[in-house]
Amino acid sequence: MALGELIKCVSGTYKGLPYRVTHLMPGVVGGYGNPRSIQLSVSVDSKLSKSYVSILLRGEDLKPKSFPWRVSVNSVNITREFKPQVLVGLEKVTYALQIFDVSQIIKEPGKYLLKLSTETSKAIEVLSVSLVGVTESQDTEVLVDYYSGVLILKKGEEYVITHPCVGHELGVEMVAEFPSRTSEAALTCGDEALITQLIGVSEISLKKLKTSQECRCSITLRRSDVPKPLVLSDLLIYRPLTPSPQVSFDALLTGSKEILVSVRNEGVSRLDKALIIVLCEGRTLSRNELRNLGPGETAELKLTSPEDLSGREVYVRLVYADTWGQNIKTVKLKT
Repeated sequence: MALGELIKCVSGTYKGLPYRVTHLMPGVVGGYGNPRSIQLSVSVDSKLSKSYVSILLRGEDLKPKSFPWRVSVNSVNITREFKPQVLVGLEKVTYALQIFDVSQIIKEPGKYLLKLSTETSKAIEVLSVSLVGVTESQDTEVLVDYYSGVLILKKGEEYVITHPCVGHELGVEMVAEFPSRTSEAALTCGDEALITQLIGVSEISLKKLKTSQECRCSITLRRSDVPKPLVLSDLLIYRPLTPSPQVSFDALLTGSKEILVSVRNEGVSRLDKALIIVLCEGRTLSRNELRNLGPGETAELKLTSPEDLSGREVYVRLVYADTWGQNIKTVKLKT
């Protein structure tokens, strides 16, 4: 039987997209010769409707009130005393997970400074610090289940969750500590995804998984050559309810320094914005932004290069985001 638990922090349908940024193994605090605090910078590009800070720690003694602990965001304290929601002992160490709802503090685009401080005499490893949330968008809808905690799976043990059977394919993101590089974990949601070649605390992102009708997802440590378990701390499962824009893209050199770019949205969802980049022999010569391309619409742009492009190796790149993240399309110009 698996040790520990994962707590469901977010469950529902939102106008927007999942957001996550994670610092892995940012440092050790407390104890002899170690700093008393760690500062981490997080940049948020879009407005967040929900946001949570999740902190995974490991140490010898992490019992509540055993040491003073403080977490702040932009100098605003979000706790004065360490009160972990999940504590799991494993051999001579304890894993602890603390999660904070910071939706009222981290919601606008900008740069945020997270500070973790302690006065303990014993060293504490900060294994991961994650900011997880949902970005706001009126054009995209997504179903999100977010779990956080500490779950320890020995070889052969299985953890099962269910997810609503609506929308499109499934996306899964997690933070986990793998016992060895030869370990093999399996995520099964209809499709089976094998996770291998990872060691220590790692971030995993799986996209466009096809699901079974039962919408049953399971995680199993299938193989490992060491007795250590798999430690899972964060699990984000999401399913876009809005299809991604289907974008076609072409570029043509119409003069020695002029490029005609054509972008067409062939899908049923709006393309919010895209970046067009001209590269010549590895150098960026031009950058142009394209905004708000509706379903069925075509945009044509004329780009001017500061250099003669005749006979040179030139690429035009279209960078845009959809419900699954960033997409890049590249065209090589005939020069």
